[in-house]
Amino acid sequence: MLVSRLLDYSLLFYEAQRSGKLPADQRITWRNDSALNDGQDVGVDLSGGYYDAGDYMKFIFPLTFSLTQVCWGGIEFFEGYKLANETKYLDQMVRWGMDWLIKAHPNNDTLYVQIGTDQVDNNYWGPDTTIPLPRATFQVSRSKPGTDVMADAAAAFASCSMLYRDKLNDTAYATTLQTHANSLFSLAETATPQQVYQTVVPAVTCCYASSGFVDELAWGAAWMYTLTNDTSYMTKAGTYVDQVNSGGVQTGSVTWDNKLGAVYILMASSTQGTSVNSKWQDLATQYADFTSSASKPCQYTKGGLYYCSGDSKDDSAVIAANAALSMHLMANQLDKMGGAQDKSDSYRMFALNQINYLLGDNPEKTPYIVGVHPNSPINPHSAPASGGVSVDNIDSDPVKELRTIYGALVGGPDKNDRFEDVRSNWRQSEVALDYNAPMTALMAYQVMTSKESPPYVVIPAGRPDLPAILNGMEIWQIILIVIGSIFVAIGICAVFCYRKRDHIRAWAAARKNRKNGGPKYQLTVNRDSRRDLNKEGELEHGMRLPSEEQELGQYDHTRDDGVVHSLAVPPPPPLRANQEFALDNSAMRRPVPPPPLPARHDEDPILLQNAYRS
Repeated sequence: MLVSRLLDYSLLFYEAQRSGKLPADQRITWRNDSALNDGQDVGVDLSGGYYDAGDYMKFIFPLTFSLTQVCWGGIEFFEGYKLANETKYLDQMVRWGMDWLIKAHPNNDTLYVQIGTDQVDNNYWGPDTTIPLPRATFQVSRSKPGTDVMADAAAAFASCSMLYRDKLNDTAYATTLQTHANSLFSLAETATPQQVYQTVVPAVTCCYASSGFVDELAWGAAWMYTLTNDTSYMTKAGTYVDQVNSGGVQTGSVTWDNKLGAVYILMASSTQGTSVNSKWQDLATQYADFTSSASKPCQYTKGGLYYCSGDSKDDSAVIAANAALSMHLMANQLDKMGGAQDKSDSYRMFALNQINYLLGDNPEKTPYIVGVHPNSPINPHSAPASGGVSVDNIDSDPVKELRTIYGALVGGPDKNDRFEDVRSNWRQSEVALDYNAPMTALMAYQVMTSKESPPYVVIPAGRPDLPAILNGMEIWQIILIVIGSIFVAIGICAVFCYRKRDHIRAWAAARKNRKNGGPKYQLTVNRDSRRDLNKEGELEHGMRLPSEEQELGQYDHTRDDGVVHSLAVPPPPPLRANQEFALDNSAMRRPVPPPPLPARHDEDPILLQNAYRS
């Protein structure tokens, strides 16, 4: 069954990320023992665990969230692991991570949070056998607290303790994990000052700086309550959530740095039958409705991907996968309490659409899981898989990825549904622990419920040639906008010319007259010049306009002999509508009459042309 293979591949990816001494049953044979001396600088064995992403650094913040998601999915969808015969690999994946976390929490007052530095690691691109040394180790403690990572680690220990207690039937290991959960949550609450961990470990700001710690306190308290059923944790979870929501209910994307939406859903499920359940149901519904409707700042891309401004820029696929997992978990808890079927159906449809998009039902016709189809990404940003040795030429050294890192979910496409399959574009091609965590749970759910093959099964090899994008628009759209703008400009000019047609005609006639040697001034009829006339044909300011006969230029008077004896002086240019007249004190300035005509003889008539009022 293809979905079972996807679940297996998703767990297989974590074997490719293993650090330390590899076990005999390691399935990814091209990986080697590595970083065996981690923690040596602080006198603690911190070998083992998982490399975070495409390089060789270890970070606790994304690791603990990833383990919590996988364990939560294992609790809710354990039947899927059983049907796919993957319970063994689920156990191995979780235990490999939790064993290292136990090392990283050697006593009640200390938690190691990072190994390696970006200044060294980001300048190395090569195999796992020559990782640069030394590898610095960073910690938080009671005297130098990191409230967020402490509480998040407590959530990981609590959720995975529950998985081993209720599903994997290893009560001894479950008890060990619960002991660490109790210790870490107590440390997060009592170590002062409460603060984000980059305050004492500035090195983490390169990659995983925290935006706050109260959501992690709520997350830790929620899992402690779910594990122990101790109502004091239920009260604490409510208090922390009220603190975060003091300015309004927060419904942002679920990520390694923001767990509030997951807290709502977990507590809505865990508090069923209690007096506070309605509060949590309301919060969970608000978050689920916000997510499933793709409310701002989130939206659906044209291809249908759930995309949130800011959060999705660096890893769009994992934001969509987290949202899909949240919707399945929400629908599950609604079904348990007999909630509205139409609600749970709409949440599941949202989740299914996102899963299908990530598995190939998208404009690029690309399943964003490595190794499942010819169109899958072939150049993921993974140093051990690439086989390259040059950090300055990671796209060409080598040209073709040396190894396939099966099951890895890459960062995903941009907001225009475009995907660039090159290693240097880490935003789209990076692989990471927290990317695969929700996909692992989702594939377990699909094994339980899906009767259809993944979308990529019917997709032919070869990605389509999609139109180029410029400023968020396809080129043909830009061309249409330019053409449309030209037509609009032409239309505006046409309307302007039509409304000013009389002025244009007069100007053209005057210009033609001057070219033909006619008088310099040509009178025109202004259709609007009589708007302000009163009944007597006078302007409201008391001035009378020339008669129509005068306006038409009929001023010459002839005798019977046809000789012109006089020519009336033409009036001033016609007045414009609503024109203001300048006033001189209390009276309007009147036109000055022309000077008297000089003496003349009938045989020598004088023609006065172009005389006008001064």
